[in-house]
Order: sequence, then C-alpha cells, then structure tokens
Amino acid sequence: MMRGTSVAQHHTSFSSQSRARAAQDAQFARMRAEAQRVHALQYYGEVAIGTPAQTFTVLFDTGSGHLLVPSGRCDSAACAKHKSFKANKSSTAMPIGWADEPLKRAEDETDRDTKVINFAMGDAVGQYMRDRVCLGGLSVPFCALADFVEMTEESDNPFKDAEWDGVVGLGQSVSDAPEFNIFGVLAGNSTPRMHEPVFSVYLGRNVEDEAEISFGGVRPERMASPMTWVKVYEEGYWQFQFSDFLIDGKPMNLCQKYGQRQCQAVLDTGSSLMMGPNEDLQPILRALRFANDTQINCTSNQSFPRLGFVIANETFEMDGDDYMDRTPYAKNKPDEQACWAHLMPIGDTGRGPIFVLGMPFMRAFYTAYNVRDKKIGIARASSKAAKGNGAADIAEEPLVSLRPGGDDIGGKMPTLSNKKKSTAK
Repeated sequence: MMRGTSVAQHHTSFSSQSRARAAQDAQFARMRAEAQRVHALQYYGEVAIGTPAQTFTVLFDTGSGHLLVPSGRCDSAACAKHKSFKANKSSTAMPIGWADEPLKRAEDETDRDTKVINFAMGDAVGQYMRDRVCLGGLSVPFCALADFVEMTEESDNPFKDAEWDGVVGLGQSVSDAPEFNIFGVLAGNSTPRMHEPVFSVYLGRNVEDEAEISFGGVRPERMASPMTWVKVYEEGYWQFQFSDFLIDGKPMNLCQKYGQRQCQAVLDTGSSLMMGPNEDLQPILRALRFANDTQINCTSNQSFPRLGFVIANETFEMDGDDYMDRTPYAKNKPDEQACWAHLMPIGDTGRGPIFVLGMPFMRAFYTAYNVRDKKIGIARASSKAAKGNGAADIAEEPLVSLRPGGDDIGGKMPTLSNKKKSTAK
C-alpha cells in the first residue's frame, strides 16, 4: 500500500540496487492503489507503542515493510483527526537519525533522515524512532524494542478520512534495515518469547464474519484442511511459486511458458482484488464465463466454475461466490443481477509476471507466514466461529472490516465486524 525512499541530508545514499528496488516497490504500490480505487475493502486492528503504551488503529499489510504512525509533531489536518505518537510521553522512546544506523540515537534534530512515503493516492513524510512495540491485544502481547516511522506530514487523501491511524508492514526485506522489520524483530527478541516465528491471517469467508491476525503460530480451529507449506521463492514480498490454474478441476496449462520459474504469486493483505498479467487473466475470465470483461449480467440461480490453484502439488479451489460479487439490478427484480469477478488485469510489476492474491483469496484460505524458515502456509479457511481465545502462546488481534464506499479508500466505509470501542485521541 505504500513505498518510500530515504532522503539523506547527511551520509545515507542509494546504491543502484537500492534505486532499482525502490522503482519496483513504487510500481507495486501504484498497482495496489489502483485495486483499492476499483474495490475498497480493508481490515484493521491495533498496535501498542511506548511506555506506557500508546494504542493505534492500524492496517496490517503484508506488502510493505515499516510501522507507520502519525507523529505528535505533525500539524497536517490529516494528523489532527487521528491519534499521534507522543515521544515525550514514553520513557523508552529514542529518536533515530539515520536508516543505516538504526540503533544510534539522533544527536541533532535538524540533521536526520527524512522518509518520503508514497501511499495509495497520497503521500506522507516521516522520521525514524525507536521504542517498545507490542503486537497481539486480546491475550498477552509480544513486545520488543523496534524502529518505526513517525509521520510528520500527511496528505488529506487518503489519511484524513481513514478509519485507521497507521500501518504495520509485515513484508520481508522491504524495510530500510532489519531493525525496522517489526515482526522479524519481535519473532527473534520478544517478551514473552514467541513459540514460533509465525503470524497467520484469518479473514473469514464473508466480510461480516470474524477476522483476526495471530502472532506466534497458527490456530488449527481456523483451518478446514491441513496446512500446506511452500517456500518463499523471492524475498521482498510473500512471493511463492505455483504450477497451474484449474477450472472445475481442468488444467489451464498457463504456467508452462514461464519455464522453471512457473507462475509466481504474492499473498497481499493490502490488495482488495486478485490481480495478474492481462495475457493470463483473459483466458481465465473466459473460462469462468466472463467473456473478456470482469462484469456481466447474470441471474441469481446462475452457477459459475470453480477457480483452482496448484500449489506445492496440492489443489486449492475457490467457488464462484469466493471470487465474485452478485448485485441485484433492482429491488423488484432480485433475480436479475450483475456479477463481478474480483480479478484485475495488470501490467509489469517490476518483478516479472506476478499474480497478486489479495483479499478474495485470503477470505477463502487461512494463511501463515514463517519469517525464520521463509515459507508460507495455506489451508482452507473454516467457516465456523472459533471458541475461546486459542492457545496461550499465541497472541490474537481481532480485525475490523470496512465495506467498499465511494471510488477510493478515502470514501466513507461503515464497519462490519469486531468493532472495538473507540479510544480517546
């Protein structure tokens, strides 16, 4: 959902490799922003920062790499509408001067790195801080000292009208230094100690259902099938290899042209659609009976094929209602509907042909992310409500869902599930 570059006033400079990665990241960010413009849907929870803890409402984003919260020094109108981090209220806060010295206190407030963040349809500017960060709110949370970005400027769009204050980036190797990789830091150095260096995401089959992110392991009660693990193919995002698409169990043979690389996919909590190269998505849409478009006229009793993925020699199938929406044209004609497939053609991502498996896929499947072993787990999501708070060594954070509203993520979107009582700004 965001990507940024460090503007060094001192000794930090970009290598050609860093510039290339920044360009790739910016292209990926634009693609994800377009998905939000087409179909805005988000899930948010909470993170605690500082001593004593200051709590923020955040998006948990597997496609970005930093923890971002508004700064108490921010005077933008967008910051004024949200909770801000007040460093002078935390006994453990420490300003950081430079991205390449993430453990060193800033000696001069006027001589520090400035982080420029391109976020959806807007941008923000921030500086680096270090403090105690805690993830997992219902049970005993995991806490550790980690670096993050406090935003000192924010554009109105999309921040001003957002339901959330900031973002927790959960991507791999996309932050400025390992100390900024929040989950990586907590997985290796948290109090209490994590049993497993794993976080897992459950979004429920419908946006009205329970949703949560768990830290420290997986919850078996969230799975309707055994967990299949696949190695991360390329670090940066949660990217993996799969061998084919299936339509009602029939192979499409679309991945053969990519040779040993096969098809590549990214699991992305920041994308509200599933996206892929146009040359591959068009035959899939036709096989799903959508001709050459993502929207068609349909009827309430019309059935659609199953869409499957062959991952680590296992088949993962989505029903029609998993990958599409149905909307009646009129209240007096409920049988006449518009059917819309949550599939969006995209161009070059900067990382080669990639399929982005966003929220439609992640509502159908329970996913887990192991930062130490660099592998991804996928299981069919259970539709049953979980009983209790799960295992004692797993910290769970309920996620609140937002339904689409307007034509971008700045639109008004009423909450649907797991809504917590608001906290004072």
